Amino acid sequence: MIGNDGGKDGKRDAESGTLTVPDGETTSADGTPDRHITVVSAGVGDPSTTTKLGEAVALEATRYLRDNGVETSVRLVDLRPLARDVAVASVSRQISPALKKAIGIVATSDGVVAASPVFKASYSGLFKGFWDVTEPDVMLAMPVVVAATGGSDRHALVPDTDMRSLFAFLRAIVAPTSIMAAGGDWASAGLADRERRAGRELGAFILSGVRRAVLDAAGKGYRRSFATATMDESASAASTALPDFDSSLMRLAAGGIGGD
Repeated sequence: MIGNDGGKDGKRDAESGTLTVPDGETTSADGTPDRHITVVSAGVGDPSTTTKLGEAVALEATRYLRDNGVETSVRLVDLRPLARDVAVASVSRQISPALKKAIGIVATSDGVVAASPVFKASYSGLFKGFWDVTEPDVMLAMPVVVAATGGSDRHALVPDTDMRSLFAFLRAIVAPTSIMAAGGDWASAGLADRERRAGRELGAFILSGVRRAVLDAAGKGYRRSFATATMDESASAASTALPDFDSSLMRLAAGGIGGD
């Protein structure tokens, strides 16, 4: 689940799971980074160009935060080894320990880079399946960059037409710049510029504390849905509690009108 391969211009440490920034300084030099960025990749290759793209954006965010005095770790949630777990959870709601750990890593992030390959004009089923079985509140007000890879320029709008709407539904805060890499894009200066811009946008969101500000201002106004994983010790009781029978999902199941 936690990958050991390096991203673009970076090298991943097998034990710590953090990336080394090109100048040799690790993002968690003292072992206690101030912030955590997680790359969620549905890449199917080994090595994966989807993971490569996601980590390149995360490294740009790390550079921005480090330049502003904030040490940051970059973590990878690789969905490929979790494909069976995601499939089982999607039909049974049984969350395996490995999948629960992956969701927990996302939940404890300060920012996320969500990356998927594009198949037949949309993100992959594995990518969607992971978010389907993840507690929606995990992404509430979370800063996110959406990124995609594909074999054709015809997929260029997928990050904005499909991925952006998915994370809007999950009530995340999506960065203005999305990224699509296809074909000859990998050698282009334009892709590097977009990686840099998207990474700096993510870093700026994290540095500003926008998620905490939103939750402090309006957190009590959000409805919660079913808990699917224990995110930390304080949440363990909630994750095993009875479902909220006043939730929109339960009202819809009972024949009422679901709301948000």
